[in-house]
This record gives sequence, C-alpha cells and structure tokens, in this order.
Amino acid sequence: MEALHEDILVLQKEAVIHWAPCGEGRIPIRHWENAGAEKVVLLHGGSGSWLHWTRNIPALREQFDVYAIDLPGLGDASMCEVESDAVSAARATRVALEQLFDSAFHVVAFSWGCTVTAMLMKDMATLLKSVMLTGPAAVGDLPRRLTMKPLIKRVSGMSRDEVLAVQKENLARLMIYQRSRIDDTAVAIQQSNTSRARFRSPPYARGTLVIDGVRGTKTPLFVIYGDHDAPAYPDLEARREVFQSARPDVRFELVADAGHWLQYEMPDVFNQKCIEWLNNPVSQNPRR
Repeated sequence: MEALHEDILVLQKEAVIHWAPCGEGRIPIRHWENAGAEKVVLLHGGSGSWLHWTRNIPALREQFDVYAIDLPGLGDASMCEVESDAVSAARATRVALEQLFDSAFHVVAFSWGCTVTAMLMKDMATLLKSVMLTGPAAVGDLPRRLTMKPLIKRVSGMSRDEVLAVQKENLARLMIYQRSRIDDTAVAIQQSNTSRARFRSPPYARGTLVIDGVRGTKTPLFVIYGDHDAPAYPDLEARREVFQSARPDVRFELVADAGHWLQYEMPDVFNQKCIEWLNNPVSQNPRR
C-alpha cells in the first residue's frame, strides 16, 4: 500500500472494524462511534475503498455515528463469488447492513456506491432514513458529448515515480476538476485503492440500475454532482431531468468548479451540504 498521510493513519486506527460475510471471505465496516447520534453509512466509489471519505469522516463524526464499508472486491473486502456482479455486491452489502443495524440509518454514497445503494432502496426502505447520492452513474443511455479523456493504463516495468505520475494524470482525467487540487494524498489514496481493486464496476455505469432503483421510492433523496463531473459532463441538466422524472421530489444540486470526486476536491462545501441534509433530509416539493 502506498504511504498514506499520518492523519489518515490516525483516522484508520481510531475506527473499530466490524466484519460481515462475503462469499468465502468477509467485508470490513469501519466505525467511528458517536454513541446516541444518528447513524450514517458511507459507500465509496469504483476501484475505491473507505479512503474516498477521508476528508469527510472527521467532520461527520462530530455529529453522527459514522460507518464506512469497503464494498465487495474493493479495498480490504473479499470478492463475493468467483463471478461477482452488481447483484452479488448489493446482496453482500445488504447482509452487512442488516447484520449491523436494527434501526434506521442514513446512507451517503459516491459513484459505484450510488449504484449499490439504489439497488437496495426498495428492499431496505424501512431501514433508510435518507439517501444522498454523489456523482451517480447508471441513469440510462443519455444523449451526451463525452469529453473525458481515456484513462492511462499502467504497464509492467514502470518505476514507482512513473506509476504515481499515471495516477495523478488519471485523477485529473476522471476524478478531480482542478489539477491544483490533486495533492500527494490524493495520489496515494488512488494508488492504494486501484492496486487493491478486483471488482470492475465500469460495465454497470451505462445501464439503468440507479434510476430504476430510485424510481417509485419514498426515502428522502438528495443527488449532487460537481458541475465538471468528468463521466457526466457536460450534460448534467439531462441527469437532473431524468432524476426528477423518476423522483419528482428529489433534491438535485450542482457544485460549481468541482469534478467527480466532489467530497475530496471540495470537502468544506460537501461537508456543509451533507451535514445540513442529514440534519434535515427533506425532499423538494414535486414540480407540477
């Protein structure tokens, strides 16, 4: 694992780890306890881990009882099955959540985590207080002018410096809008995450799992994107319309000057909006 910033290592040590079954292995759920506070579950993005939330957990744990799951086949989590797919990943996540909680909780999800969350919204409706989706994909085959450059593949024989240079460039292409915000910690997190990733979530990004999952649900729903989210840019208004069609009461916002990994690139803005939502998860009045 690439060396991580000391603050992250401290955050990691402060967490209690619960384990849930996943195929023949298990998945970790890190817990920063705040006894008596409302429970918040964080679900990370593709090729990621709980590290996607390192700039958010310190703020959230001041007010909430915070849990962060490593999704199947990512981070420190086992693969569910030899032929793992979105259904098996969602199933294992549901088992973990139902094992941990017998009362309602909030979910804050990012990218692939949004897909997993949406797949669970109908079956777990009684346990969900609210859902916040950050940078979701899988909203259908929208007309779009994809401007994102393809990611650079690492090849064998690269030096450590060359690998980190690739990671930094890929962060700029996919995750973070302003290159000046790509610091050494972001590169270290990206290297740590991608080097451990076994489950491939990109094949599910072009489907309809998210929009099908939220359609007809009643759980308060907040959808948020950076206005330069690379996988969605520039047709974010089309996504607004799709979500409002599926859930007329959805709260939908764009954050200016931010990319896909919104919660890392603009943590102060994200944390404020997230905490305000969790304290008062009220959907908008449906458009007439």
